Amino acid sequence: MRRALFLAVAAFVLVLIMRLPARWIGPLLPHGIHCRQLDGTAWHGSCAGLSTGGGDLGDLAWNLHALQLLRGRLEAQLDLAGPGSQVSGTVALGVGGALHGRDVSVDLPLTSALVSAMPGGAHARLLGRLSRIEWTGRFMSQLQGEIDIQDLVGPSGQVFGSYQAIFGPESGSGAADSPTGVIRDTAGVLALDGTLQLTHDPGWVLNGHVAARPGASADIADIIQHMQSPDATGRHPFTLTSP
Repeated sequence: MRRALFLAVAAFVLVLIMRLPARWIGPLLPHGIHCRQLDGTAWHGSCAGLSTGGGDLGDLAWNLHALQLLRGRLEAQLDLAGPGSQVSGTVALGVGGALHGRDVSVDLPLTSALVSAMPGGAHARLLGRLSRIEWTGRFMSQLQGEIDIQDLVGPSGQVFGSYQAIFGPESGSGAADSPTGVIRDTAGVLALDGTLQLTHDPGWVLNGHVAARPGASADIADIIQHMQSPDATGRHPFTLTSP
């Protein structure tokens, strides 16, 4: 009897959510997040002119997977399109602030406004094709897929080229291990290979070897020469950590 009553109540709540007008969500948005126009329903709707204190983000469309609410998860297909940017994928919010992502694609301008560790004036293009993301609420526990940083330019205009990080299926276990990806250069004046580990701080550690290719500017060649002594192949080992 109790099970039947629970299912009846759950079904009623799901129907209510599916029919709830999206415009009713406006007052429930977290402080600092604004939507110029809400259309559709809470289940399948859109927000034109999504913005935060950091500026305009673009237009957001969502399709809520209502049955996931029975598992205690808020899950939806999200598509965010802004000026020169695109983010899409299936995202779920779990207990304790955990975030789960599947089939996430990212195409964004990469600047210090997005990543605080980047020096002011540096810029690149960030492309991501991620089959799985697991965020515990404090750190990244799993990450699978590819991340490309294209056409990286330093704060003084130095051209550093393009790079790729690949996180395989074994990257992170959700327990003690931290996701670790293999990195390499894909174009440009630097020959680079190494590993990128995402730590529980949260933060990151980048270990690798680098050498200047013919055509590298004098500034870039000078930076590399002041690194650790080169190995037998002429590449300089280095370690970088998040601030």
